[in-house]
Amino acid sequence: MTMMKERAVEIIQRIPEDNMLYVINFLQSLEEMSLNKEKDKEKAKNALVNILNMDKRLPDDFDYKKELQEAREEKYGNFD
Repeated sequence: MTMMKERAVEIIQRIPEDNMLYVINFLQSLEEMSLNKEKDKEKAKNALVNILNMDKRLPDDFDYKKELQEAREEKYGNFD
């Protein structure tokens, strides 16, 4: 056991039994956050790989303003 874990155990041993529920809840929350952090890292890595694997280029005559206007009209209608 590392020194940090030994220190944590010593502190926990000094805490009154009445307060153990709080300690357990805190430790469970901390453990859950650690697990979620690893999942989030994995999702981020996969997303980056997907983006990097995209090798698409827009045509030379691509008009982003026209595309944007058409998308707005399709979604919201024409208010002119």
